[in-house]
Amino acid sequence: MNRNFSFRIHPMLAAAIAVGLVFAFLAAAYALTRWASDGEVMGRVEVAGVDIGGLTSEEAKAELRALEEQYLARTASFSIEGAPVQLDPREAGLDLDEEYMVDRAMRVGREGDGAFRFLWWLRHVFSTVEIELVGAVDTSALNEVFDRWESEVIAMPARLGAIVLEDGVPQPVYPAPGVGLERDRAAEIINTALIADDPGNHALPTETIIPRLTEADIDAALEEANQLLSGPIRLVYATNEVVFSADQLIAAYRSETIAEGTPQILHSFDPGVIDGYLDPVRELYEAEPVNAEFLITGDEIEIIPGKRGTRIDEDLTAQKLLQAGRTSGRVGQLPLVEDADPDVTTEELESLGINHLVSSFTTFHSCCENRVINIQTMADTIDGHIVMPGEEFSINGHVGQRTEEKGYVPAGTIIAGELVDTIGGGVSQFATTMYNAVFWGGYEDITHSPHSYYFSRYPEGIEATVNWRTPELIWRNNTDKAVMIDTQHTGTSITVRIFGDNDGRIVKGEQSGGSTRLDVVAEGGPDAHWVEGEVSDRFEFRDPPNPVYRANPELDVERQVETQSAREGWSVNVVRRIQRAGTELIEEQEWLVVYSPRFAVIEVHPCKMPGTSVTCPTTTTTTIPPTTTTSAAGTTTTSGG
Repeated sequence: MNRNFSFRIHPMLAAAIAVGLVFAFLAAAYALTRWASDGEVMGRVEVAGVDIGGLTSEEAKAELRALEEQYLARTASFSIEGAPVQLDPREAGLDLDEEYMVDRAMRVGREGDGAFRFLWWLRHVFSTVEIELVGAVDTSALNEVFDRWESEVIAMPARLGAIVLEDGVPQPVYPAPGVGLERDRAAEIINTALIADDPGNHALPTETIIPRLTEADIDAALEEANQLLSGPIRLVYATNEVVFSADQLIAAYRSETIAEGTPQILHSFDPGVIDGYLDPVRELYEAEPVNAEFLITGDEIEIIPGKRGTRIDEDLTAQKLLQAGRTSGRVGQLPLVEDADPDVTTEELESLGINHLVSSFTTFHSCCENRVINIQTMADTIDGHIVMPGEEFSINGHVGQRTEEKGYVPAGTIIAGELVDTIGGGVSQFATTMYNAVFWGGYEDITHSPHSYYFSRYPEGIEATVNWRTPELIWRNNTDKAVMIDTQHTGTSITVRIFGDNDGRIVKGEQSGGSTRLDVVAEGGPDAHWVEGEVSDRFEFRDPPNPVYRANPELDVERQVETQSAREGWSVNVVRRIQRAGTELIEEQEWLVVYSPRFAVIEVHPCKMPGTSVTCPTTTTTTIPPTTTTSAAGTTTTSGG
């Protein structure tokens, strides 16, 4: 027997399920909308017809800036007592407030609690929200436009009253009523018109302007002006005096009518004009401020205090003239400011924290070579430079390109494996010397490049080369105190010293005779940074390349000259450890330094060049053994690096 079972759903239950499904669908759609609009204007939002819905804050601002350009390009028309006038919105300083409008747009649909935002979304899911266009004119710019309109269009301006000079004689301008714009109301009308969809054509209201100054006020001001300019004025200081003639006072005299607040005529003398009259006598009264400066004596550094100077203050002088001109004696005090600070004060230098020598390093060179000129020129350019805490120092950034105008001369530079004379060559010795002062002082190595070939006058591995623009030497003052670079040189040496604060620790080093010597002059306190450097044994030796032959027709057939000797290459590892007082490891760095093998350069007669087709001339001379020009150290006599 078959039995069929069926269930009938009650209509109320079916309605509830349908409502639930619809609600779930709407909730999902709302959640999707909010997710998709994260960081963007939500829904349909317009400003003056520009749709910014779905845009990020910056994108919406860009759209409104474009809208602003459209509004600035519209010329607005107005009338004043029936006379038409045109206004360029740019003249009025019109500025739309994009920040405010975008902020309002970003709040659309996001205000209130969750239920309120959901209900708002249901009501506005298919509608557009209009954000009011907000903008304003610049009051000072608009007042300049009003001044012009009142003068050119109304042509009945009020006279507020004034004192003017005619041929050096004060003359009164008495007040008189006139017609002017009702400025506050006119500004409101213009502001509304400029941001409206259509600026239209509006009449601007005018009003009768009654000056607040009276003829009696002008007469009193005229009497005072005549008194001020009636004769010379003397300003005295100690037993000396400066006399300002009546003509000078007339040239400096200024009068201003103040209409706001308490109306009045203000008299003054122009400090700029007075300053010109003071120039010839300043040297009699003034003393230049003296800058504070560092003084280095041996390895000690101290601050020579600055001194305040005295100067005649032109603003105060103008005020003193005004005061003296109102008196019967017409005598006043010449104002000397006795607390004029120097450009560099003692307090400023003390705040740098440059207290002692931290590190120094010296390298040596032969006398009287061109590269010595370059080394010393670079040293003098850098001498005394202060590197602030956290600041980087770059040799190229500070010195710039080496040029003849700066005093640099041709000297040897390694180019493509050979020493070639270039302007400013040889300054790598300065770079190496500075690098060692930085290395042993514990300052941060940002970038450095060792030489491609080894030179025994430099510490192996712990050295650097520079050229314009690369390679470069850059280091950072990684302490909380400033440091000062001090350079010294003799005919055969270059020294770089760094003064700062390493809790009293002082390290001095030099490279001489192919070896590095370091001397810890002072151990320093518990916060001093101790630097250890370690250079490994040489490894990865590489044989020199084949020699390079150069034709020299001046040589005898059987003679050859080695202008650059061959040398094998190798590598070393350099490790630097920085410890606090020799116990706590602060930093450890390691560098791989690779010295390239160097090929020999040999000059021969052209007929002896490998692969040449040149026939050697016949000769009866005997064979001359090869000669070289190498030095005892195996390098050519031409210096480089």
